[in-house]
Amino acid sequence: MIKIKFVDGNAVVSGKFNFGYMGIYKDEQIDLYDSDEIRDWDIVEEHFDGDFTDEQLADFLTDYFNNFEAKIQANIKQVNNNFLINIYEYSMEGIGHKFWKEPSITNTEYLPENTDDFDPYTFCEETWKIMEEYEDTPNDGSMQKTDVEKFIREKMPLLNLDAFLAGIVPESISLDDGRVSFQCSDNIDFEHKILCSAYDELDENLTFCDWHNF
Repeated sequence: MIKIKFVDGNAVVSGKFNFGYMGIYKDEQIDLYDSDEIRDWDIVEEHFDGDFTDEQLADFLTDYFNNFEAKIQANIKQVNNNFLINIYEYSMEGIGHKFWKEPSITNTEYLPENTDDFDPYTFCEETWKIMEEYEDTPNDGSMQKTDVEKFIREKMPLLNLDAFLAGIVPESISLDDGRVSFQCSDNIDFEHKILCSAYDELDENLTFCDWHNF
């Protein structure tokens, strides 16, 4: 949970925000986007009728974003799965990432003897269909979706998914008007990272709205 307060008119955030596989973000890693305009945010104008103090605003924002975090946690499976399909589709399969050249994230017992023309990405049509389920759709439990993590573990045992997830480094999150964005990278010591300042933002329905990486 986080706590928001105003000090000399400036918003200050403390505490922790759990974003699932994207990481746990703490204190200075958390900020309020465009903090000078907070009083003009839609969520603020919809909540308050008339004048309000900085303390009242801080209490409202604290409750709002703690409830946002609670909603993420209540739907963490789909949120994590959306993150994973974005990584797989855009940062691995889409560019033919040769992750198996990094032993720390590879189950080497699944490697063939000759990797010169090796291509483990042999199920593109299936992943495209899964991507369609997740792209621009809510992750709030209102839709049934494919279990991406189960799919990746079954289809690509070569990838040491646990090691990869353990190496995700949370960098920052930004609390915005009805949205929360995250940025993270991986700690792989490899010439081509899978995640490098990967960014996305989630709206109130937990829809991923703006994926960027590299």
